Amino acid sequence: MRGGSSVVECLLPKEKVAGSNPVHRSKEATERLLFPAQTMKEKFVKPDDPVLVKIAQGIKPEEVESPETAAIIECVIDVVYGKQADRNKPLLVGLAAPQIGISRRIVLIDVAARGKGNIGDLRVYINPEIVWKSEQESEWYEGCYPTSRVCGIVSRPTRIRILGLTQEGKSIEEEHEGYTARIFQHEIDHLNGIEFVSHITDDDKLHWVEEEEFPEYRNNEGWRKWSKKCPREKWEKIKGIQQ
Repeated sequence: MRGGSSVVECLLPKEKVAGSNPVHRSKEATERLLFPAQTMKEKFVKPDDPVLVKIAQGIKPEEVESPETAAIIECVIDVVYGKQADRNKPLLVGLAAPQIGISRRIVLIDVAARGKGNIGDLRVYINPEIVWKSEQESEWYEGCYPTSRVCGIVSRPTRIRILGLTQEGKSIEEEHEGYTARIFQHEIDHLNGIEFVSHITDDDKLHWVEEEEFPEYRNNEGWRKWSKKCPREKWEKIKGIQQ
């Protein structure tokens, strides 16, 4: 989920690691990751990239602590922190590997994020899955670099329980609520080829937000009364669904 701009260079292995699967990414995705001068937006896949609607490949137990998996994680971490030296201040509150063209089931989540400036506890989750959701839901805005300037109001369960693995291969079970639960749901959706727009059925809640307007949209809950809409047809054209 969105939160800032600018990134540092990250390198992935050029050769397959013995006993593991190769990192499947396009030449375009590789070039996008290897050039540090690019902006944050340019590090992400384009809205019509097939990887965004593809179910990401899981990490096998023997791959969890492999050099290849470590390299993917470091690459995702670099995008989250950008060129900042201070790794207590991520620029994004969450990121899934498919968003930068790597179709593997790895996400980074800032569990300290509250949607109002609280950040600083970024954690790696491998093969995360949601095993329980509360019946109670709430609405909040969501946006994502791979969806271009499209943002919107999404209703999601307020509490969830997740299972997954740590970077060290330890099995974990956690419960999260509020904004953190929303981040998990948004990023795990990406692992399953689902974008937040799919959850919006009321087109009045589908918004168009220019880059310079995003602080206004985000701060003081400006999204609640946002006047600029994104027609469903426009979104479908962006996705390449319509020509």
